[in-house]
Amino acid sequence: MKHRENLLDGMMAFFVCTACITMLEGVVGMLFYPEIKLGFEAFFSPPIFAFFSTLFGVVTRSKRELSVREVLIRRGIHLLLIEGLVFGVNYAFGNIYNPLESGILAVAIAVVFVAVYGVLWLNDLRSAAAFNEKLKVYQSRGL
Repeated sequence: MKHRENLLDGMMAFFVCTACITMLEGVVGMLFYPEIKLGFEAFFSPPIFAFFSTLFGVVTRSKRELSVREVLIRRGIHLLLIEGLVFGVNYAFGNIYNPLESGILAVAIAVVFVAVYGVLWLNDLRSAAAFNEKLKVYQSRGL
């Protein structure tokens, strides 16, 4: 059961990442590169970045309960890995940004990171509320 939950959590993170990355790329592209028109191959970029971003989420996993500080440190490492991925891939393909563009891209990546974790947290909150409601019904039966 635990492996199934991990797989579902990973899939949820992947699809939320893909959606957020797609919106980020669209907004940043329109703002900084409105003259560039992309082909269909551009549709593969968000899922590839989302896959590796989700894969890097392994740094946040632990078999034991983590303290708040440990969770924040691990999420910070996760964000740094994602930032390195995005800037590294862009550098490898010859895309060099000026300092303003680099700063905006770094902040945009962080915003997507927070948005993804926010959506996942809201989903967990909804699931917990539904579970608690079912538990109340079960307990009220007097079993």
